[in-house]
Amino acid sequence: MAQLLSLERCDVSYGPVRALTGVSLDLQPGEIVGVVGALGAGKTTLMRALAGLVQPSHGSVRLDGEDITRLPWDARARLGIVHVPAGGGLFPTLTVAENLMLAEAPQSNGERRVRLEHMFPLLVERRRQTAGSLSGGEQRQLAVARGALSRPRVLLLDEPLLGLSPVTGATVMRLLTQLGREGVAILISEERPTDDLRALAGRLVGLRAGHVVGAAEVMPAFPGQVAGGGDLERVEVEMVGLPLSTRDRRALQTIAQARGIPVGRLIAELAHRHTEENAEEWE
Repeated sequence: MAQLLSLERCDVSYGPVRALTGVSLDLQPGEIVGVVGALGAGKTTLMRALAGLVQPSHGSVRLDGEDITRLPWDARARLGIVHVPAGGGLFPTLTVAENLMLAEAPQSNGERRVRLEHMFPLLVERRRQTAGSLSGGEQRQLAVARGALSRPRVLLLDEPLLGLSPVTGATVMRLLTQLGREGVAILISEERPTDDLRALAGRLVGLRAGHVVGAAEVMPAFPGQVAGGGDLERVEVEMVGLPLSTRDRRALQTIAQARGIPVGRLIAELAHRHTEENAEEWE
């Protein structure tokens, strides 16, 4: 089967930091592919390169065999390449209904909207509520529905299942499966090769520090094992959530990539340094 969208030996850099190095990837019509990798591996940059939000310094992007490397993001969107970022890409001050209205094709007969409203009741129940006032999981539902409503040929989804309940996650998976059967090529990024992603995707691709690797190589065998190192000391710790802003996440990614270590290890080093500096105060 002919390739629909392809990335060929692409390099992408942010200043002195190389985010992608020689990355190649292809998508066929109706294919669902999962891209997995730790925070800072280059998953978001890969999505942005395909969507036209960043330009590779080397390599090419092709749609139906035609070179679209220098085509801007809005022109690619008109060709059917739809990007749903991790933040949703919504208009926060507009209502749920208005966000959907902007995505719906002018020639639409409303059939797809009705189907989506049946799958995601909040699209009806919260139709007059502003998108910015929704919870994170609700915004993610709206963002995925909005992407599907735009009738994409290629759908690029950055962590679409993050923060969803099992029931809602199953609904999103059912929608993506249906879109795949209709011929939409779908690329999904997640940090881990979860059971849900394995069930949904026809194949998985791993990213590590901007390089393509096997999906099994991107995650430790268990939480206490670090790639390239031995087992960490096994201790019982309280689960801690880190509500990082986009700016903080990017800063951590940049520093970790410059040092050639995973973001998780960087955070652990910073926590250890802080503990050492404040040891006397806590004794």
